[in-house]
Amino acid sequence: MQFLLAASVAALIASGIEYYVFTIAYPGFALIGAREFTAIHVLHSERISYAIGPALLVAFAANALLISARPRSVPLWLAVAAAVCGGIVLAYTAFVAVPLHARLSSGADESVIAALNATEWIRALATFAQAGCDVAMLWLALRSIDPNTLA
Repeated sequence: MQFLLAASVAALIASGIEYYVFTIAYPGFALIGAREFTAIHVLHSERISYAIGPALLVAFAANALLISARPRSVPLWLAVAAAVCGGIVLAYTAFVAVPLHARLSSGADESVIAALNATEWIRALATFAQAGCDVAMLWLALRSIDPNTLA
């Protein structure tokens, strides 16, 4: 149950941060003046990594462990779906977002900003789906607890 709780909390934190990135941060990059862009982008890149990185890693690791260590009331397919979504999030981050951000580290580039905005829905959808799977698993696990055994 501890893996399930850790996965749910971490995935919900990651979802909140992802919602900010998807709806405010990346669209806002296009509105920043060229003079200010590099400093703002560096600040964003440094801070967002510390904010979302641990949540993504905990959610993925806990979901991977849940495949074999899940409560009996949680179906295997749901645990696998959560882990796959977490893998998509990490893969997108490593192979799409990080390289695009590296290109922005030297200054604003409209085509790179457009690419971030055009593809970010992939990470957003996978992050939200992972959180949905985790909350569903938590609900199934809690629903199966006999309240008479808690006293």
